[in-house]
Amino acid sequence: MLVVLPGLEARRLEVEESAKDPPPYSPIIASCAPKLPKNCGDEVKESVLGLEGSVPTADSCRQLVRWGKTCHDAFARLLVSREPTSQKSSILTNSITIWEG
Repeated sequence: MLVVLPGLEARRLEVEESAKDPPPYSPIIASCAPKLPKNCGDEVKESVLGLEGSVPTADSCRQLVRWGKTCHDAFARLLVSREPTSQKSSILTNSITIWEG
């Protein structure tokens, strides 16, 4: 899958290449899930999935940064594993955009 994002391609490759590593319910997901409040997790999920009008609030963004990139990437890989192939590229793109904020 190729996503061309000027200035972000190296990070995109990092997320994409590691997308094969952890299974959907990996220990990473299990350890990360309790660290992000449900309302923030829902906002981030909706934004990563590209639901219309969904943008994480400033509080959710701060919580996401505290959550850490490892958890964010694991969450993105989980979403990619559950969505149709036609949406995988946009999910990865949205994930990077949200993290880079």
